[in-house]
Amino acid sequence: MTRISPVVVLILVGAFVLAADAVIFVVPNALADPALSPRPSLSASVDPASAIAAAPSPTTFFDDPTFAPATTANAYVPTLVPDPTATPTPTPSPKPKVTAAPYRDTVWNARTYVKNRVGAAGYNCINALWTAESKWNPRAGDPNGPYGIPQAYPGTKMAMFGSNWRYSPLTQVKWGLWYVAGRYGTACGAYNFWKNHGWY
Repeated sequence: MTRISPVVVLILVGAFVLAADAVIFVVPNALADPALSPRPSLSASVDPASAIAAAPSPTTFFDDPTFAPATTANAYVPTLVPDPTATPTPTPSPKPKVTAAPYRDTVWNARTYVKNRVGAAGYNCINALWTAESKWNPRAGDPNGPYGIPQAYPGTKMAMFGSNWRYSPLTQVKWGLWYVAGRYGTACGAYNFWKNHGWY
């Protein structure tokens, strides 16, 4: 029997391994779909500008004489026609802005202010009291003595409700209501005290 050298065995085994690797690598690539196979990458030596210039033009598809782009020349476009039987929607007219009239500082408005603050019964009492004291005259009396509609003594006390205390009916009645509520509790309480003493 012929003896095989170990070197020859190693060479044969190496050749077999290389052949098996080639089969494993080549056969799947050969059977693979060429469309799915990876594209070769550009080598570093290729100029990108020349590679782009050599690529096929993307306009070749549109140069194809059989290509016909879509057109709307003969497309149907519906025309909107208003319904003559429909009731037209009325256009709302803009509402005018309501601006409050500026407050006029008059005796009449001061009386209204008092009535809104103390009610009808309280107003009757305060009206009788201040009619007897000043006849609702905002300049009645002396500013250094009893003065104004409520006859504040001295008149300068009313300055706590406004610097216009010398002539403003509203400022004077605000002070008068404050004074009556603080000293007598109600307008009628102040009037009853005045009837019994002649002052309040």
